[in-house]
Amino acid sequence: MIALSKLTGAVWARTMYAKEIPLFCFAYIIGLLIASGFEQYGLTITLTIFMGGAILLKVAPIDNGWGLQWRTGLAVSLVAIIAFCSFSIRSPKLVGSDISQIIPEGENGIVVTVKGKILDAPTLNRSGQLRFWLRVEAVKDQIGQQTGKLYTTVPATLEEQLNAGSSIEVTGYLYQPSPPKNPGQFDFGNYLKENGAFAGISGREVTVIKENNWGFWQLRDRIVKVHQQALGSPQGELVSSTVLGRKAVNLPYAIQDQFLKAGLAHFLAASGFHVSLLLGVILGVTQPFKVSLRFALGLGVLMLYVGLTGLQPSILRASLMGVAGLLGLLTERKVNSTRSLLVIATLLLLINPLWVTDLGFQFSFLATLGLIITLPVLLEKWDFLPPTLASLIAVPIAVFPWVFPLQLFHFGTVATYSILLNVIVTPFAVFIILGGMISGFVGLIIPSLGSAIALLLSPFVQGLMALVSGFNQLPGSYLLFGKVALWQLIGVYGLIIFVWQFPKGKQLWQGVTLVAIALMILPIINQKLSLRQMTVFATDQPAVILIQNRGHITLINCGEEATIRYTLVPFLQQEGIQTINTAIALDPQNQWQVLSQVVDLKQLFYSPLLENEIQEKSNANFTSKQAISAHTNLVNQQNLNIKQSTPMLLTLNWDQKQWGILQHPRHSLPTVTADVNQIDILLWQGQGISQSWLEAVGLESAIAVTNQVSEELQASLTQKEIDFYVTGQNGAIQWTPRRGLKTMLD
Repeated sequence: MIALSKLTGAVWARTMYAKEIPLFCFAYIIGLLIASGFEQYGLTITLTIFMGGAILLKVAPIDNGWGLQWRTGLAVSLVAIIAFCSFSIRSPKLVGSDISQIIPEGENGIVVTVKGKILDAPTLNRSGQLRFWLRVEAVKDQIGQQTGKLYTTVPATLEEQLNAGSSIEVTGYLYQPSPPKNPGQFDFGNYLKENGAFAGISGREVTVIKENNWGFWQLRDRIVKVHQQALGSPQGELVSSTVLGRKAVNLPYAIQDQFLKAGLAHFLAASGFHVSLLLGVILGVTQPFKVSLRFALGLGVLMLYVGLTGLQPSILRASLMGVAGLLGLLTERKVNSTRSLLVIATLLLLINPLWVTDLGFQFSFLATLGLIITLPVLLEKWDFLPPTLASLIAVPIAVFPWVFPLQLFHFGTVATYSILLNVIVTPFAVFIILGGMISGFVGLIIPSLGSAIALLLSPFVQGLMALVSGFNQLPGSYLLFGKVALWQLIGVYGLIIFVWQFPKGKQLWQGVTLVAIALMILPIINQKLSLRQMTVFATDQPAVILIQNRGHITLINCGEEATIRYTLVPFLQQEGIQTINTAIALDPQNQWQVLSQVVDLKQLFYSPLLENEIQEKSNANFTSKQAISAHTNLVNQQNLNIKQSTPMLLTLNWDQKQWGILQHPRHSLPTVTADVNQIDILLWQGQGISQSWLEAVGLESAIAVTNQVSEELQASLTQKEIDFYVTGQNGAIQWTPRRGLKTMLD
């Protein structure tokens, strides 16, 4: 009897824990997320674990007393700890045999010859070079066995010779990535580490040792050629991208940027939307067939599609959800979509815990969760509309609240018309994706017939591109909102879970929505209206300086296109700066027309020496333009004054600190007058300045916007106890009245 009681208790416990599988899956995912951000956000994460624990216990189906609740809590905690340890163990770690270790200490890189195997399909980067991952097998003239993985770039002329799986020998410059020198800048070193690499190689010569003559890359190339032959470029690449994803196709970056700005990037990423269309067509066409045959055909097509698009986390998640649906069809059982999503996500993360940091995986998971949870509610409320129209409107609205906070956390941008545009272009996109799939698959067998089918897509592709371009030109179509902090992200998703899981939350969903919006908006508004900060960017000449003074933004120089794209714009996105109130041009290399495509430019002051450049080369739409004259007040606010003190010196007085910004010091230096002698902090471009002039000024600090200065000058300034900064060595310099000067690389 006792044995039977124990057996019954064990079966009951297993049943209860089986019901709690989603809870354990959720705990595993949360554990991985905590591990992924613990180094950078440890304190914030620790403080929010208590909130997460409370939510987990509420979500758990606990209704059998305190004993099981205690056991459940212990089991959940154990799963989260296992996930935390799993992520830490699987995180890439630098070992002694890694190829990056052969770079001598103190040097940026060396020229080597590396033998290895190409791991993925080579694609073009923004610089027009081929890029791919190379698994290292040997390094010429090096003692011992080198291992590891390299981010490899080679000339685009080698595109026809290089394929995934081929063995090659590359001679080029082996380098380790430098840390980002500017706030908001892309962290290339972290990107390499996330992909299991610690160095890159810029290839100059490539020899193919053994070519890989078979693989899914051949099928991908055949599909792309079918579309290109029918539609030309870039329409052909666009259709191929809607079918295979932009990671598998060399779609011009100008087109990618247009779709990103419009909020339609998901159409160019192989995802659940594509899998649902593909599987829906297969099941619809095979309706008269036996269930077992429909299952086999659906499974076969999904496996082929995964092979064509590559083992991307988002497409694996979507395909496994498709397999779950097929299993439900085969067994004639209804599939619990939420449970299936959590289980599939956990299975994928058990295979590779590092996928939890993949943006494609994160957005795909949340978008699918939104469709599962929110879409049925919207369709029920809008049952008075025709089903097709209701679905067309409801889908983007259902997804939006689930992905928008994550978008602000990673990018800080808002595509203002994205929901409306999604509703309008979805019929175009569906037709293009299905037509691209059909023409691509037919083209694998009969290329000419596939191209003929693809040709029918031309008016739809042109219409889609015209809609995207037209919406992007509307006022305020792409806003730099500002990145939200981690605590805001956790708070918003906590409120979403509250509405989803708690009856009280469902009753108060309108008020909770307002709280979530306030949680995202108010801290950013408060920061903009209170922040007083100057940023001197680490750039090539000219010096680029941005001043944030309680909502009023002043920008001194903007630099060339590369500086704008990779240094200035990421910072503007991070800070949520949409308008430059005062722009000051002190150098002819500024490309204001490029910056005007991203932000609004109001008033421009420019050096009289730049009269011709401003009138002839600047296509930016400034509200007003004015040449700087002697003693002109460019900005005159309560605590900030910027004026032209001498023809070669711009002075800035801010909270009783006097800045001096030298223009063209190699031509002449201003006379040390009373104004000049009051300078506390001097900023110049690192050339043509004499020690005697610096000694006469009597500085507290000096900032040289350059990669290096003479050792003699540096020693002289240090001897006179002048704080000296070189942006090429210290990174960007930020100053606030409260903290003073702070460098990016400290």
